[in-house]
Amino acid sequence: MPIYEYRCQDCDNTDSFFLRSYGSPAPSNCRHCGSEGLNRIISAFTYVKSEATKRAELDPKYHKMVDQALAKAPRDSDPDYHMRNMVPFSKAKSAGEPYFKE
Repeated sequence: MPIYEYRCQDCDNTDSFFLRSYGSPAPSNCRHCGSEGLNRIISAFTYVKSEATKRAELDPKYHKMVDQALAKAPRDSDPDYHMRNMVPFSKAKSAGEPYFKE
């Protein structure tokens, strides 16, 4: 049960129409201006890249740039710094909230 998009030649508005099948009759009038000049257009679609593809497309200098940025950043901006200073939930001051040793 596809949804097709049509653009009006007169008012340039785009509308989506639900049609039961490919052979169903196309809409005859624009919902906005009532014109009969509707043209079916190609609908936009989404393509989701895999994590492997995203990594493969990274700039080859990416890891070097990250290392340089971390070297210039304050000591407490490194995520590992916070992980080392966290205390287990069982020793937290209040239930559900980990706290830091500092």
